[in-house]
Amino acid sequence: MAKGMSWIKTNVKLVMKESDHTIADLMTDGCNMGIKFLRKYLNEYKAAEEKAKDIAKRLINIEEKLTLEIREFL
Repeated sequence: MAKGMSWIKTNVKLVMKESDHTIADLMTDGCNMGIKFLRKYLNEYKAAEEKAKDIAKRLINIEEKLTLEIREFL
């Protein structure tokens, strides 16, 4: 259900106004959701393998950097 709603939201926004601003806004929302869930799982699974936690932390850093880089398009 959430996947379908996300697809609808994305396509409606792009149909209404396909611009750098709209795409940057959607990407920012996606990155923020990804960061939120990864941090949640890091806190929830403290006993996970260090390699898995390191991958999650690197992904969080990548998403945070992307969010900063696309701010100029918002």
